[in-house]
Amino acid sequence: MSIFFLSAALISGALLGWALSITRYALRTKNAIVASNRHLTRVSLWALLGAMGAKLALHRALFVSDLSVFFVAIGSSVALTVVFVLVFWIVSPRRKSSAMKKTEKNTLADLPEVQCATNDQADNFFKELLPVAVNVGFILVGFILFWFLSDSHTDGIPIDTFTDWLLRALLCFIGFDLGVELRRLDLRLLNSGLLLVPFLNIALSLAVGLFFGLLSGLGIRRGALMTAGMGWYSLSSVLLAERGMMVLSILAFIHNVFRELLAILCAPLAARISPLLPVYLGGATSMDVMLPFVQRYSGSEYTLVSFYSGIICSIAVMPLVKIIIYSS
Repeated sequence: MSIFFLSAALISGALLGWALSITRYALRTKNAIVASNRHLTRVSLWALLGAMGAKLALHRALFVSDLSVFFVAIGSSVALTVVFVLVFWIVSPRRKSSAMKKTEKNTLADLPEVQCATNDQADNFFKELLPVAVNVGFILVGFILFWFLSDSHTDGIPIDTFTDWLLRALLCFIGFDLGVELRRLDLRLLNSGLLLVPFLNIALSLAVGLFFGLLSGLGIRRGALMTAGMGWYSLSSVLLAERGMMVLSILAFIHNVFRELLAILCAPLAARISPLLPVYLGGATSMDVMLPFVQRYSGSEYTLVSFYSGIICSIAVMPLVKIIIYSS
């Protein structure tokens, strides 16, 4: 989808939200509008997840014919996710502060207040797992429905067009919520080093691809090509297919699809490690599909960071793939 249309949808929504925040409507009316917008965001998101499951089912021929290709691609996406999580877990300030307080918690463990706090933390953890289960459920619903439909029934369903319009609507809703909150957000608190986020994301993604290719026997060049799509499965797989690399095209498609799915499913827990981790996991999809998850779990102040990172990663996909292809 065109970055222009996505940007237009986000900016239009933000302007509408900002306009609402400065109008003289009654507070109850404003709250009702904001609540309705957030409800629409949730419904649109669930529909998008269902559409993603449906698209995965429509492309089942790519991995059903050769399960070894499927498992290699899945393994690479899992490896990338695990590496990102480990890197952020090691450098996360939250982990360090948690470690510093560990002795105090052990000392006070017998106090009733501390026991209640521990129970609350456990409850909060399981509450974070609930959205993961819901997201999986909607993906599975779309997948199962389209898995059992014959080609004659699915040929006339414009699933790609539906997904494109749904994404535009979703970004408009997210922009609206951001516009409402804009007056209360202090974006100056964000570190200027966040400008490096997409470039570090690209470097780490390629590094994971190189090492996975080396360890799996796939080859470092093929491993790098697989991860160079940065989650944009439709572009990277097409570029590889045009060069006659059909098997690698299938690998890249499945890898990037599952990178996106794992980013979505891990977002609630990833944000507990670092608010930037969902942005990194999303790669190019941080500007569209991952945006509502970043907004919800990382905070509204990271919405713009996510969109910026996604745009840079998306722009980088085509030159990265072509450079690696012609590097041999």
